Amino acid sequence: MLRSVLNVLDEMSAKIRYTAMPLTELIAEISGESAYSDCTFLKRTAAGMNGGLTAQEAWTAAADTTPFFSDNDRRILADIGCRLGGTDTEGQLSMLALGGTMISRELEAAELECTRKSRTLMSVWTLCGIGAGIIII
Repeated sequence: MLRSVLNVLDEMSAKIRYTAMPLTELIAEISGESAYSDCTFLKRTAAGMNGGLTAQEAWTAAADTTPFFSDNDRRILADIGCRLGGTDTEGQLSMLALGGTMISRELEAAELECTRKSRTLMSVWTLCGIGAGIIII
């Protein structure tokens, strides 16, 4: 999920830089692309906007309700959402770059945690296999 969000932030940066598209149109266009069809966060953001929320409100609501995000992920995304559309083009690009960096760090931490937990799980299953073998013998 975090990889999808990073891709969304990168695409938003590119479109803001080269087209200066309004935020609501930008999110609607990106959410309609097939590359992001599995991004629950972006779908919830677009659904919130279709439900009458502003882009900032929809982004923040999606950050709060999308599953599989940690509290830190939610805080970072909510912070990005609060700042969307609030400054000029350069300010938006800087904010998205900073948000992308912070999300990248969270992604690295999540991958490290996943690796650690998978090692622990493999150790448990190995011990279970050894125990079952002893019982059978």
